[in-house]
Amino acid sequence: MKVNLGRLEILKKKLVAETDFYRVFNYFFDHFGENEAFLDLGGPTRHPTLEKIIAQVGGGLLGTRVVLMNLLLIRLPEQGFIHGGCVLNGHVVNFFYFEDIQVGMMAIALSRKQGETKIVRFSGLTVPGEPKPSLN
Repeated sequence: MKVNLGRLEILKKKLVAETDFYRVFNYFFDHFGENEAFLDLGGPTRHPTLEKIIAQVGGGLLGTRVVLMNLLLIRLPEQGFIHGGCVLNGHVVNFFYFEDIQVGMMAIALSRKQGETKIVRFSGLTVPGEPKPSLN
């Protein structure tokens, strides 16, 4: 299936404006998350800020300190878009993030038995006065 990267702009608008987060994540999966051609785009990357956000948000949702495992971040540099997944304390997590607006969304499967999933929108903006991470 061919990839329409123009739909990333639609996803970005939905991410910012939509209040039903399930609709946003469904849009992502319908057009990108299950598209083999899209999954082949981009390449593995590291993003320390995004890694911290995923751990902090996940810890807040689970109500405990988390261990981030099997992290995979895929970056599409021309689109400034990162998507991926990981496991937090045994819970499967999927996420996406737009670098230009520093906003993303994360879905965490809380219970396999009940099919309960929590979806949150997050921002990677630095709070004024907060120390900036070291580049080392």
